[in-house]
Amino acid sequence: MLAHQARRFAKLLLAGIILAFPSSPLSGQWHIGLGVGAARFWGGSQDNVDGTTSFLPYRPTTFGIGLERQAGHYGFGLQGRYFQAGVALVGPEVTVSSEGIFKVVSVSPEVVARIATIGPDNQLRIHAGPLFEVWDIVDLDSRTRLGAQGSVSVDVPLGGRFRGAVTAGAAVIPSPYNEGELDIGGGAPTYELRALWRRSFEVTLHYRL
Repeated sequence: MLAHQARRFAKLLLAGIILAFPSSPLSGQWHIGLGVGAARFWGGSQDNVDGTTSFLPYRPTTFGIGLERQAGHYGFGLQGRYFQAGVALVGPEVTVSSEGIFKVVSVSPEVVARIATIGPDNQLRIHAGPLFEVWDIVDLDSRTRLGAQGSVSVDVPLGGRFRGAVTAGAAVIPSPYNEGELDIGGGAPTYELRALWRRSFEVTLHYRL
């Protein structure tokens, strides 16, 4: 399972590189970044009784690596992220969670644009692009989802070749569940699949190559 997932991730990574870096690296500066963040989810599923409960991934810590080529106000990037998460049944009065359910690998080629300069050197930038994710769910087959993501970052020079960035973003993919996987039976509520939305916050350290 993990070997198969790694091969799929390698294919997605290669495709992302081709999309993100179509021209010579001599036309801009290359940066590599390492980040850690947090994600919160809503959607994914909704019960058919009163529409107040849903199963969704529960509050993972995310780890990322990125490569970017910047030329003037614009750039192209390729971001890869990994996280493990539990699943939670979330309702208006109760949240019940179980750990170790999801392992997720994501790849996102993106366009980057600087929209403002804050102070002498700090940059406000926007990022947007498609999102490719492989979801490995315990006791179920892994599955691939295609969605979209966008974010805003504030980049701060740290001296030399280093800079830091704080990024807030949002993403959406189709539900990670397949039809019928949430039907427990025995009189329990059934669930309709919904788009899975995610908001994220990340701190990244960049190094100029």
